[in-house]
Amino acid sequence: MDIETLQQLASQGDPGSCMQLGHRLMRGRGVTRDYERAIACFDTAARAGDTDALYLLGKYYLKGVGCSKDPAGAVSCLEQAARRGHSGAALKLGSCFEQGLGAPQSAEMAAYWYRKAAARGESRAYDALLNLSLRAPHPPVPPVNR
Repeated sequence: MDIETLQQLASQGDPGSCMQLGHRLMRGRGVTRDYERAIACFDTAARAGDTDALYLLGKYYLKGVGCSKDPAGAVSCLEQAARRGHSGAALKLGSCFEQGLGAPQSAEMAAYWYRKAAARGESRAYDALLNLSLRAPHPPVPPVNR
């Protein structure tokens, strides 16, 4: 699809066109790179119900790409996407809870979202769960009575 048609459809709020244009704007493919405009495209797609757009917004809000850093806003977007079944969002949300980034630090909530991601086929979630368990404090082992 040519860029003019894509921009026209995106300006009318077509979620698929907004996603395509947002990706092109992020990468500078066929258009001048424009992170802020890309975020606006993803936002339009997210408001129209696109789960991948919510996930991308969450990632960009965490990094502050094309927008101010907003960890709490990122967690909100990621949680909405994860609740809709997005495995990558569930993985990233687990990481947010593990690190206390935009959400209270909670190994329990991190494990919850890592397990959700794993159940949805996200292979990196297994490593995240393993690493989380290795970092978790373990109760002392009582001495053996002889």
